[in-house]
Amino acid sequence: MKLIKISKVNSLVVNLLHSASYAMVCSYIIMVAVWLINDMSISLMKCFNVWVVVMVALFCLFGTFSAWIDVIKHIELDELANHRLTKGYDDEYFRKLSDFTRASNYGSGKLFMASMYLEGGRFSDCRAMLKELDFAKLNGKEQEEYFNICLYSAVLEGNTELANDIYFKARHYFDRAVMGKRSGFILHTLGMLCLLNGRTENAYRLFQSAMRQNDESLQCECCIGLGKVYLQSGDRASAKDMCFAAAELVETRAQAVRLKELMIEVEEAYGKRHTADDTFKETT
Repeated sequence: MKLIKISKVNSLVVNLLHSASYAMVCSYIIMVAVWLINDMSISLMKCFNVWVVVMVALFCLFGTFSAWIDVIKHIELDELANHRLTKGYDDEYFRKLSDFTRASNYGSGKLFMASMYLEGGRFSDCRAMLKELDFAKLNGKEQEEYFNICLYSAVLEGNTELANDIYFKARHYFDRAVMGKRSGFILHTLGMLCLLNGRTENAYRLFQSAMRQNDESLQCECCIGLGKVYLQSGDRASAKDMCFAAAELVETRAQAVRLKELMIEVEEAYGKRHTADDTFKETT
């Protein structure tokens, strides 16, 4: 699932650019107003000076205000991350997250909240949020995300029958999404579906394709998926390598939990193989 990410550098630059744009437009309007008030008798140079002075003043004002908002935003984001790491995905976390996004009443906001419920393993809350959506009012990308969340929730629950049913009923949306520019998360979900059905070769190809997208969170999920593929194929060494690769990319508590589960499975695979070898030596 897509994660909430806010780049501190990019957000600050964007806010400053917005402040500069607003300052230029507002200062131009003020300059024209001053020119008209003075019966259009002010020289071009004086008009220019008025424009520059007002623009600089407004830029400082807007820039300070936007920077303050940016700082508050990142403080709230850090608090959310700390809460998620220390207390997990509890009711208080989702209440704070809903207040932070301030978009739970809209289709995109509800989709985001549903994806976060899914990330936290709260499948019933995820489905309840999806039921509140009016599917007909969602745009094309939101409809694709809707079915991706539905399918991924069934896969994480291990409900093979439901997952296959969702895929076949919404195959048109998945085929359309795969052709998009940012299809990595869809490819990963389809890879997980193939893995659930025991189609490891297809899962391997889908995970490899998804990893081409430059997203560390997605690459982490794909490494975990590839680890499971290698494990089912009996390649314990490659599965172990995927554990190390995923460990360097972990971003969320949910990913850490899934990685821990994979590491336990790898350890058990080594343990079982070792026991079998010892038994063979003893019998010979």
